[in-house]
Amino acid sequence: IDWTALAVVAVVSIVTSVIFTILLASGIRLVSMAKIKSNEGGSGTAIVSAGYVLLGIAGLLVLYGLYLIVPQFH
Repeated sequence: IDWTALAVVAVVSIVTSVIFTILLASGIRLVSMAKIKSNEGGSGTAIVSAGYVLLGIAGLLVLYGLYLIVPQFH
């Protein structure tokens, strides 16, 4: 077993999982904050836009992971 390669894969997987979780949670939080703000009579267009951008980045991260996994895409 190539322990160095295994360690690199483990570290990259953990870091990517943490980044994905932060992006997803932040996006959901921003979208829900914007909905609450709009229910109170304010305008939360910038907040909801930022939330959707974060959710989009999280989705792109998932698609990139699928691209790396499926060999027919290369």
